[in-house]
Amino acid sequence: MKRLQGISLLTLLLMLVTLACEKDEGCGASNISKTGSTESHNMGQNCMNCHQASGEGKGCFVVAGTVYTSSAATATAANGTIFLYTGPNATGTLVATIQVDAKGNFHTTDAVNFGSGLYPVVKSASGAQQFMGSSITQGACSGCHGVTTDRIWVN
Repeated sequence: MKRLQGISLLTLLLMLVTLACEKDEGCGASNISKTGSTESHNMGQNCMNCHQASGEGKGCFVVAGTVYTSSAATATAANGTIFLYTGPNATGTLVATIQVDAKGNFHTTDAVNFGSGLYPVVKSASGAQQFMGSSITQGACSGCHGVTTDRIWVN
């Protein structure tokens, strides 16, 4: 009987350890938006609230946000691209390229060297572009856009 209890306890412990390891990928999980994908959610919200070390989201986002069809629109702009350059108006070195998914969201867990600042360019699926006039040193785009500044948009 004691042997059966010992085996049962050992089995239970192994199951708990296995389940705990499967659930928590933490910041090591890769989560990068792709053109056409519909897996993202919570358009317009600050993705970094959940996608960070102590958050519930998969992976720790380095850059993330939502693109709309105009600064006042509720419709998102799907399947575009975000470019991050070292200089304004798409000048300097291209540091990162992030695809916008079918819901208008973009995000990456890949490392981005912001250095002394990067200048974002938003390109729509049809090729229209918008340039951000100031540089950024962090990638929580919806932390400001749609809160204290206009939404990110491209037509």
